[in-house]
Amino acid sequence: MTHPTATAFRILGHFWLKEVRAADVATIAALPELAETLPGHTAADLDALAVEYQRLFGFNLPPYESIFIDPSTMLLAPGTERLVALYRRAGWTPPAGSRAGAPDHLGLELLALADFMEQQPPAAEQLLARHVALWLPAFVSALERLAPAPFYAALAGLTLQLTLSTLADVPSLSGNPFPVLPPPPVYRGSGPDEFSPGRADSPEPAEPELRLRDVVSHLLPPSQVGLYLTREDIARVAQSLGLPASMGDRRHMLETLFRQAGEFELVPALLAELTHLFDHAASTYTAWATDFPAWRGYAGAWQSRLQTGQQHLQTLEQTLAQEQALWQF
Repeated sequence: MTHPTATAFRILGHFWLKEVRAADVATIAALPELAETLPGHTAADLDALAVEYQRLFGFNLPPYESIFIDPSTMLLAPGTERLVALYRRAGWTPPAGSRAGAPDHLGLELLALADFMEQQPPAAEQLLARHVALWLPAFVSALERLAPAPFYAALAGLTLQLTLSTLADVPSLSGNPFPVLPPPPVYRGSGPDEFSPGRADSPEPAEPELRLRDVVSHLLPPSQVGLYLTREDIARVAQSLGLPASMGDRRHMLETLFRQAGEFELVPALLAELTHLFDHAASTYTAWATDFPAWRGYAGAWQSRLQTGQQHLQTLEQTLAQEQALWQF
């Protein structure tokens, strides 16, 4: 039997997976809130929307669960396997021809959720409570900072509202909603052990040192610090400090930003800008927890991670003030 909420999830999932095409306009009409945000129906209008899709999800914000909940922030990580196990138990496979780079793409999760709601309600509850509701709000928070085109702002808002509203009908989780996952691999240079896991008995430096790579590694995983820093976030902070924006992946861009800030004695200002991003995310999570009480437990877990990130920034500031020599660029 067709389930109205499942139908909505199925439509939303489709537009997370790929750019809008002319054949999709009729489908969009089923969600008026989405249809009214289309810039137009001409080929040029849809081409502009396709460019925006790539800016958002190809260049800045990968819409994959493992990016947000796995310590490695990598695709096809252990965080992905826990979702694949749910798919396997439910006998669900992604549609043929889907362009997703991994099974935990948001669009695929919504398509699976729609199917489960109509065919396997227990699997739907697990997928919603243990996966989609866990990472979607953090993803949407990062997306909002990118100031998306109206169509994608509406797509995000509708997906968030439908997800967190539906969560109220699902038995609440007890305890920490984040899964226990292995630590990320540690880069050791070239050779067969290049990405081998770190060892607990690895020797510590003889003296405390604040190294740039350590600073950056602590700020990138959302599962540790509570938010996802996009490339545009980093470029925007650089611009606010009057520094040139660099190119490359997030790690390279953030390392370059800290290095430039150090050269011009702007590290305190850089830390203040980053703290503002953490504060904004905290306010966003609080607002959503107020609007959707069923999400309060998840909000608390994300707030706890934001506090970890904020404490890291405070430690950096204190260290810089106390011992400039420890700041090794």
